[in-house]
Amino acid sequence: MILTRAAGTSNLESIGQLICLIILFLFVLFLAYLAARISGSFQSNAMNKRSNIRIIEVFRVSNNKVIEIVKVGEQYLVLAVCKDNITLLTRLDEAEVKEPETTLEPINFKNILEKMRSEKRNHDQK
Repeated sequence: MILTRAAGTSNLESIGQLICLIILFLFVLFLAYLAARISGSFQSNAMNKRSNIRIIEVFRVSNNKVIEIVKVGEQYLVLAVCKDNITLLTRLDEAEVKEPETTLEPINFKNILEKMRSEKRNHDQK
């Protein structure tokens, strides 16, 4: 898209329109940031450790069939999950289950950005 000046507008009006457009863009960007923060906090609360149901492990058998180990309360269940149904295969004792020790940590985009900047500086210096 090529921006052209209308016949009756001055340079000052064109600059004013450009500034308004930039402010509007920044406002939309800010709203997108808020929406991402709100939805992220909602999802992290939904997956909180206080929940009674946790998926421990998922193994894909085929395209639409998986086997899951799920902790419901204090019980461990092995479920076969298909396209249209869920079947209980067996119950496991706590001693039979190896829970992963890694936890999901929140992503710190500031650290990632700083790392990328430092890599770019190092690359530019070579």
